[in-house]
Amino acid sequence: MTRLPSIYADPALYDLIHAEGTDDEVWFLNHLAEVHGCGVKTALEPACGTGRYLAGLLRRGWTVEGYDLAPGMLAFTRKRLAGWGKRVRLARGEMSSYRPKGRFGLIFNVLSTFRHLMTEKDALAHLSLMAGALEPGGVFVLGLDLSIYGQDEPDEEVYECRQGGRTAKHVLMSIPAEPATRREKIINFVTTPKGKKETVLESTYDLRSYSAAEVAALIGRSPLEIAAVYGYDGRDAVLDGPERALWLVLKAKR
Repeated sequence: MTRLPSIYADPALYDLIHAEGTDDEVWFLNHLAEVHGCGVKTALEPACGTGRYLAGLLRRGWTVEGYDLAPGMLAFTRKRLAGWGKRVRLARGEMSSYRPKGRFGLIFNVLSTFRHLMTEKDALAHLSLMAGALEPGGVFVLGLDLSIYGQDEPDEEVYECRQGGRTAKHVLMSIPAEPATRREKIINFVTTPKGKKETVLESTYDLRSYSAAEVAALIGRSPLEIAAVYGYDGRDAVLDGPERALWLVLKAKR
């Protein structure tokens, strides 16, 4: 069983620090399905977290399913999506083993969530399960940041987050992976006000790294193939180009 990062302990706080840009990303997911998909408006999100993408797709007329390993996240998502009735299905499951019962016109796994799968076996299992859950002509959108070994440097980003009267400061640090271990270390510090003091949540975990060649080889071994590549800004991109943060549009091999 995958060990969950401690940042998952407070779903509302997790939602707060990831909320910015969600509407734009939902628009883009919907756009990719319209351009590359099969026209079936059923969507699946593995590791759905707090359900913010699912909520956005529901508002755009989709029927959605999500699954996640964290019971607290699922409880938060059930509450968020409670008013949508039979257009929502939620379940507890892990990316390398959960087998959806239905078929979907759109499956998406973004924000490098896929990189929590730390072995080739688990990564291939997930890709195979998702390929088997696609409608004919459906698309699997995989979002991840690529590594360039020997050129990557430690990085730090600072965000100020505000939502519904709640505020937080998010410091996100990353330590590059070595090609031998393929483990990028992610360190989060989230600071929130508590009376006249502040509380600080630290969460540290590893993500599996992928160079352009490594992700191409992995997908080549899976039942999927790359149909299109985009940058996080929505522009056309190529897998081995200068853009590091990519959304890959995958389809089942014929």
